[in-house]
Amino acid sequence: MRVTLLQQIKPEYVERIKASEYKYSSSVILAKLESSTWYGELTINEVSEIYGMCSIDTHRVSAWDLRFGDNLLIKEEEA
Repeated sequence: MRVTLLQQIKPEYVERIKASEYKYSSSVILAKLESSTWYGELTINEVSEIYGMCSIDTHRVSAWDLRFGDNLLIKEEEA
């Protein structure tokens, strides 16, 4: 079964994206997450928009999290 990025992202972040005041941008991001299965498919701009919608301070994000999305994705032990 194909697991999309939308299913892999922590639920609190999905809710923040859905509740974003930027409706067009959030719908584009949600569609991208639904059509993607791997975090590496996202562009830097898309990751930046997700951080903005989720109120994640990019100055406090590690290079590892930015590159691999560990701070956004559900860890296996959390699933």
